[in-house]
Amino acid sequence: MAKAQTQTGARALQATFADAERVKEEQEWLSAPDPDPNQPRNGVPPGKWEGAPFDRMPPDCPVKVVGRDSEGSVYCISTTGHMRKMERWDMPALTDLFAPRLNTMMFYWPAWSKPKKISEEKIIPPQVVRVERDKCMMAIINEAARKPDFDPNTQHRGRGGWQDSHGNFIWHSGGWLWRADGKRLERSRPAQHDGHLYTRMAATIEPWAMPVEAGESPARRILEDLRTWNWQRPVLDPVLVLGWIATALMGGALKARPIVFASGGAGVGKSRLHEVVKAALDGAVMTSVNTTAAGIYQRIKLDSLPFMVDELESKSGTNRPESIIELARVAYTGGDISRGGQDHEATTFTARNSFFFSAIIPPPMGPQDKTRMAMLNLGPLERPGRTERDLVLKPETDGRMILRQVMDGWKEFSDRLLPFYAATLGQHGLSARAIDTYGTLLAAAELLVGQEVLEDIGLPVAEDPEHLGRIIAESTAADRTENLEHWHKALDILFQSTIDQWRDGVRPTVGGVCEELLRGPSNGGWDAKGARERLQLVNLGCLDKGKADANAGPVLAVPADGPQLQRIFGDTDFHKGGWYLALKQAPKSIVLPARKVKINGLAKHCLLVDLEAFEQYSSKAD
Repeated sequence: MAKAQTQTGARALQATFADAERVKEEQEWLSAPDPDPNQPRNGVPPGKWEGAPFDRMPPDCPVKVVGRDSEGSVYCISTTGHMRKMERWDMPALTDLFAPRLNTMMFYWPAWSKPKKISEEKIIPPQVVRVERDKCMMAIINEAARKPDFDPNTQHRGRGGWQDSHGNFIWHSGGWLWRADGKRLERSRPAQHDGHLYTRMAATIEPWAMPVEAGESPARRILEDLRTWNWQRPVLDPVLVLGWIATALMGGALKARPIVFASGGAGVGKSRLHEVVKAALDGAVMTSVNTTAAGIYQRIKLDSLPFMVDELESKSGTNRPESIIELARVAYTGGDISRGGQDHEATTFTARNSFFFSAIIPPPMGPQDKTRMAMLNLGPLERPGRTERDLVLKPETDGRMILRQVMDGWKEFSDRLLPFYAATLGQHGLSARAIDTYGTLLAAAELLVGQEVLEDIGLPVAEDPEHLGRIIAESTAADRTENLEHWHKALDILFQSTIDQWRDGVRPTVGGVCEELLRGPSNGGWDAKGARERLQLVNLGCLDKGKADANAGPVLAVPADGPQLQRIFGDTDFHKGGWYLALKQAPKSIVLPARKVKINGLAKHCLLVDLEAFEQYSSKAD
């Protein structure tokens, strides 16, 4: 593997100097003078600007009016850049809106004192002593009425990575909006941009001021550290973790945000792994050991920053882990989450966060969860002579350098790397969801460390892409085959169910009876009559080969209802007839159209499962 280096010399000094200049600029902006409200500004006396007092907003007003929602609530950007929902128009609310430019507020909407007579010869003219609150309010509401309606749930974006309508990557660090073109780094104050509102928030990390080449990226050192864990897939898994670090910063700019779940027994280094990943994202990641889904979405709010949860264990008597995984599933493709409040008003936001979980025993998950995850298994540590102190953590610079790589390389990532991995994995039978998960992680890892490093550790990215696709397909096959489609899962549950009648000292299963029917009398099995005697005990029927269709094998007839079927599926996702709807989603060559079949003396509409076609399908899947 290529030796890990870091940025040094003149380039590092330039980056440090740029940071200092930005801090100085920020301090000067916050401490800018606010002249006496009694003094003219640009030759204009107090309260005499064009359009005063409320026909329009004053020129160069530090407060910007965003608009109002369908309920009439007005939204503004305060002098300091924060968004404010104006629910009251008293002086505390207006003071918060204009601070620290209170003299400016009084200059625009002045309330005057009375002339003060000192003597017969000397009279102090009226002075601006406060603000005309009502006129200020009327100007702001009037301006909001001129603006398009504003929906804070869909148009307001928080901190983290985003993409505009032109495909450009934007990083919102809280105090600035950042863009990069591969060489230059540009920044601007948070504002309305491309139909979305970015406002000032608590600071998170800012990109490194100088471009970072793959050879000097901290990602190479981080990958070296990650490879010292005892992974089940020692070549692939550390690369997937590195890729997650990059995708975690991409956040809302991604079409799909892969989830990583690391599992393993006590002492395999899961918590230490969390520490390494957290250090790489220091200042840009939210973490928790004991939390709930509500606790997470109350913290992430509008942000697209990543979230890490350690010890997300499977526990009886609680659905807390499942609800957290459900939240991660929604965030994978950016779904809306709505929750009711005490005031009977729903709170809605769009989750666009990447999640990293770890546990000894992961909680129960359905295929809709697993297909969005890279499941990583850890074994006992085998690092003779190596201690935790040997790991090199540089949280003050690592995340900022990786962020700069992401920003500079966004076009290459989206235009070249993602399509390359999508084509490579698609040629080896990976589903679209699996490509979104594994392809995105691998593309992000290559962006950080380059092809040379991936080639050195055993992933032939440039040398033999066809072989690369085969390696990844074989490495992930076990995880992907666990993710049965709904119709397949329903049949799996049905086939494993026992029939409450003893035959030859055992209780047969539905699947066992189907195997005998598939074998047929000529091979020592049963015909439909023999199988029917057992299947009708659980409200099922069957037909011999060629009876349902000339080209079909023997079929299992499954009705939409029946007391025994209700019992079989009662504690599953397919209860109350859900199995029937799930079977309708199967390929037409496997589940034939419904027809009437006699079960227990009654003719019922049943879906017909072609057992030969299903066996061929299962063999190919295996």
